[in-house]
Amino acid sequence: MAIRFQLPPPGTLTPNDRDDPLPYYYHPWVGWLYRHRLQMGLDFLPERGRRILEIGVGSGVLVPTLTARFAEYTGTDLTLAPNLERLVAPGCRAEFRRADLLRDGDLPADHYDAIACFSVLEHIADAGGAARSLARALAPGGTLVTGYPMVSRLMTKSFAVIGYDRIDDHHVSPPARIAEALARVLSPVARAAFPPAAPVPAALYQCTAWTKPG
Repeated sequence: MAIRFQLPPPGTLTPNDRDDPLPYYYHPWVGWLYRHRLQMGLDFLPERGRRILEIGVGSGVLVPTLTARFAEYTGTDLTLAPNLERLVAPGCRAEFRRADLLRDGDLPADHYDAIACFSVLEHIADAGGAARSLARALAPGGTLVTGYPMVSRLMTKSFAVIGYDRIDDHHVSPPARIAEALARVLSPVARAAFPPAAPVPAALYQCTAWTKPG
């Protein structure tokens, strides 16, 4: 059975910083897209597994879903929200740690069967360094799933419409640069986009799956 995203009830989660997109998951008209972008990526993850790493855990919106399917879960971010442990599903051994994706020593090598990295890579100017760190942490034969939006004037205007006018301060790596960096260190498996037929530069949001040869 495929992994299905379960949004925690309103009031369950706490933003990890002032830029956390948590409110938009519950928004009456953009909330569907925020939830759908995660489901696109979850569709690429193995249904169950041993070790999963989530880069950019944020408020913990994915913690209940991922910990219900994996035996061991590690959630990392530069800043951690409080009380993330209470979101962990019974039976999963979970830990949360502050970690910088660009620092190799923050994550073990060849360790994780699956890595989920949603809405992180567009914030990192050194796309090559981020890709190398993800590849290093992934176990041979493992699956990396990434999600990232378009970085353009259209996206800037779209965020302004929903009340966020500082997105250009955060979105620095466009999709093509991210995909090229990942392709240098991992093998592509699949891609999904919204809108579905949009090419890499034009999709509002896209998810890509990658594997590390054994």
